[in-house]
Amino acid sequence: MLRPTVSATIAIVDDDPIVRNSLGSLIRSFGYRTSLFACAEDFLDAPAEGVGCLISDVTMPGMSGIDLQAAVKARRPEMPVLLLTAFPDPRLRERAMASGAHKFLEKPVDPDDLLAILQRVLKDSAQA
Repeated sequence: MLRPTVSATIAIVDDDPIVRNSLGSLIRSFGYRTSLFACAEDFLDAPAEGVGCLISDVTMPGMSGIDLQAAVKARRPEMPVLLLTAFPDPRLRERAMASGAHKFLEKPVDPDDLLAILQRVLKDSAQA
């Protein structure tokens, strides 16, 4: 695996603590810093300085990942958003991508694919 070329904090929002912590550990093993949140509202209430990418579950109590993506795009349109789901649905994928998600991924996500995606979106957002 290649190490990150861009230093960034990756924010992870998932209501499932096992998934949230596992994904955080995986991303830290790539060399990135992480900030973990149990819900979309907690992420929106936190300072966004230094966050280079958001990874969010789609289906959560309260605000959904797609609603979170819309709120983030209104505040920081340059921030890449990756959405994850354990329940893939073509209509949901279309809605997420039409709303500006950089990627719509199915759980469990392949670690090598995730690293490649993170490197690409962070590089692209740094050049924008």
